[in-house]
Amino acid sequence: MTHGLQLGLFAHFAEEDDAGDGAYDEFLDLFVHAERLGFGYAWVRQFHLQGADGRRAGGLPSPFVFLAALASRTRSLRLGTAAVTLPLESVVRVAEDAAVLDVLSGGRVELGVANGGGMPGLAEAFGRTIAGDADEQRTLYRHDLAILEAALRGAGLNANGDTLFPPRTSLGDRLWEATLTDRSARLAARAGHGVLIGTTQTIPAEVTAAAYHEALPDGRSPRVGLSTLIYPAKDRATGLREAEAGILRKWEWGREFLPPATTLEEKAASLNIHYGASDDLIESISTQPAFAFATHLQVQVELLYSSFAARHDALEAFVTEVAPALGWAGADRREEALV
Repeated sequence: MTHGLQLGLFAHFAEEDDAGDGAYDEFLDLFVHAERLGFGYAWVRQFHLQGADGRRAGGLPSPFVFLAALASRTRSLRLGTAAVTLPLESVVRVAEDAAVLDVLSGGRVELGVANGGGMPGLAEAFGRTIAGDADEQRTLYRHDLAILEAALRGAGLNANGDTLFPPRTSLGDRLWEATLTDRSARLAARAGHGVLIGTTQTIPAEVTAAAYHEALPDGRSPRVGLSTLIYPAKDRATGLREAEAGILRKWEWGREFLPPATTLEEKAASLNIHYGASDDLIESISTQPAFAFATHLQVQVELLYSSFAARHDALEAFVTEVAPALGWAGADRREEALV
C-alpha cells in the first residue's frame, strides 16, 4: 500500500452522451463536491471532434477553459490535464494557456501531456502532420516536450530572446506524461516528470509503473497517477448487474487490444473496473498490481452510472469507507463543506 496516497477525481467526458450540453455543468458541480469531500486533485482528459459515423462522441476539447471555470468555483483543488495531446497543439500556446490558468488559480495547475495523433483524420483537421513511423513520432514528441518545458522555465523562444508571459517557472516541476509503455515511462522518469496511467493499457499498468520507478533518478520523488474506475454497490453481483451496459460498451470499444474475455466478469476485469461493497473495492484496488506503485489515485465515476446524483453518492461512499483503508493522505482532514 502506498503511504500518503493522494486522491483525485478524473473525468473522461468522451463517454457522456451529452458532453457538450449539460454534462459540463454537471461535472463542474461534481468536482466542487469532490473538493468538499477532501479530494485534492481534478483531472480532465482532452478529446477533439465528434465522429461523423457516431462512433466517437466528442468530449472535452478545451481543458484549460473548463479548468478555468472550475478554478473560480474551488479554492484548493489542484487542476490537472490528463492529458493534452501535444502533437496536435502549438507547444508555446499550451505553455501560455497553462501559465494563465496557473495565475488565475493561484498556482494549482498540474500539466499533463500525451503523445499520439488521436483518431484517423484528426491531425488533418488541425493542420498538423503526424509521423507514420513510431520512433520518429516519439522523437518529435520529446522535442516538442523539451520546448514546452524550456518555455515554462523561462528560456528564450525566438532570436529576440522573448520569453513566456506570464512567467511561471515552477510549472516546469509540475509536468506529467500519459504513458502506455515501459519505454515511455522510463523517458518520463529520466526527465523528472510524473506519469499518468489509464484504466486500459496496451501493456499491463504495473509494467509501466515499475519501469518508471526503476528509471527515476536518485532524489526524485515519484509521481504515479493511476486511473481507477469504481462502482460502489450492495455487493459484487449487484454491481456487475447494474453496470452491465457500461461494461459491454467500454469493452467493445477496446476489444482489439484488451485481454480476451468471454463473461461479463472477465470483461469488467479486463477494464480494471472495481465494483461491489466497500470491502470488495478495498480488496480489488489494493491487490491490483499497479497500485503498489501509485502515489495518486485518480477515481473515475463514469460510463456505469445512471445519474450524476449517483456519482455524488459514490464519491462520498468512497472517501468515507474505502479511501482511508487504501492509505489516503487526506483521510484525517476531510472537509464537510466549504465556507
